[in-house]
Amino acid sequence: MRYDLCNQTVTVYHQESVGNYTKTVHERAFFDFKKTQNVDKTGSRESNGFLLVIPGGMQSVFVGDKVLLGVGADITTANEWSGFIPSRVPNMAVVTFADPKYFNGVLVHTEAGG
Repeated sequence: MRYDLCNQTVTVYHQESVGNYTKTVHERAFFDFKKTQNVDKTGSRESNGFLLVIPGGMQSVFVGDKVLLGVGADITTANEWSGFIPSRVPNMAVVTFADPKYFNGVLVHTEAGG
């Protein structure tokens, strides 16, 4: 498989437990923000989402992880984690789905988004 568009650097933050956070920098990723219009009986509203693709044979992003475009700072405390949110940090998103993709029985990449 080809991953020519996976040419961005992202940082994935994962909470193992309260006070225990990991930071992984991926130098081969595709991270794209998107805006959509949702229409329901009360009208139309805009919502923001994203798609993240990380190639590799190991799932490296999970629901609840935080993703930042570029290389981010370390997160070491519960206070830092709780304040690390998209409304305060530009180019950041929180993962609401993570979907490993297989080809011929081998994990080739993980798609995540929100």
